[in-house]
Amino acid sequence: MKVVLNIILISLLLGCSTEKKLSGPLITLTNGTIEIGLIPAVGGVLVRASLAGKTNILNSDSTLWNESPDKRPSLDPKAPFKTYNGHITWLSPQSEWWIRQDSFPDLKESRSLWPPDPILTLAPYRIIQQTATEITMESPESPFSKVQFTKIYSLDRNTVTLTTVAKNISEDTISWGLWHNTRMNGWDAVFVQADSAALRKTDHYNRDGIQKPQLQFRDGFYSYESVQPEKGSQVYKSKSFLNVKTPLIAGYHKNQWLIIRSEAIEPQLIHPNEARVEIYIENSANPANDLQELELQFAYEKIAPGATIQAIETWEIWPGTGLQNKSELLEEIKLKFK
Repeated sequence: MKVVLNIILISLLLGCSTEKKLSGPLITLTNGTIEIGLIPAVGGVLVRASLAGKTNILNSDSTLWNESPDKRPSLDPKAPFKTYNGHITWLSPQSEWWIRQDSFPDLKESRSLWPPDPILTLAPYRIIQQTATEITMESPESPFSKVQFTKIYSLDRNTVTLTTVAKNISEDTISWGLWHNTRMNGWDAVFVQADSAALRKTDHYNRDGIQKPQLQFRDGFYSYESVQPEKGSQVYKSKSFLNVKTPLIAGYHKNQWLIIRSEAIEPQLIHPNEARVEIYIENSANPANDLQELELQFAYEKIAPGATIQAIETWEIWPGTGLQNKSELLEEIKLKFK
């Protein structure tokens, strides 16, 4: 097994060494109105987004952005998974992450839910094209998932367009969906526009059956009510699955709005283990480190050899009006989407 893994890693490194643009530290794109930052060296992860010159909206540890190459994460799926948060792309469903490979039979047999494919999420991406406001990056080919990612990020006025293309690099037809995951702080106000029947289920991952934090529905929007665990308690964790045809998610952080939209997809086209919109939250005794995931699932499709699927979402970044109260923020976002 170790021999196979070493061959895979050596091949990836050799493949990257011949490309015209290698991965490097944080790259910033800006058009003077908004800005984003990404790290091609580590999965092409997008770690920063804001109005120009303002505080980062995303949950990401800036001390990791320009780390030296020797600190970058291992591509061994048995190694501890190093997370950079921000915005990442996974394949869907999670239960199929390891079923198309034989290098790690234990992960395959258990249909392991962790880690995500390290080749797609942590390996260096090749920069295909770059301007001040747009970048195109390409992952190595994954021997685990049998796909290759291309990520395209572009800026126009106050909008970021995020595109992921997945290509089947195998000789067989395979099935995957794409999964965009944007991470904010667990105490940020996040609203999902939906009707009251959209909620499919909410799961809590806490000891003793604690049903916190709770998802609330009010005036056409779902939102978690964050709550600090009692002293001595573990982190409170919860996830909700929403059947929303045309997603609109609004997240508020440091007087800035992040508005996430995506095209209409019928809920039945999403893999049955997932939902078009998923919101995951963690609340702890240390709110500064808490997490909230704003997730979009895309259609689960058959992909012929050499064919591709794609996922597109847009982010609008707006200044807030200085409000902090959750109820007032809901009123503000309702006015924008009357």
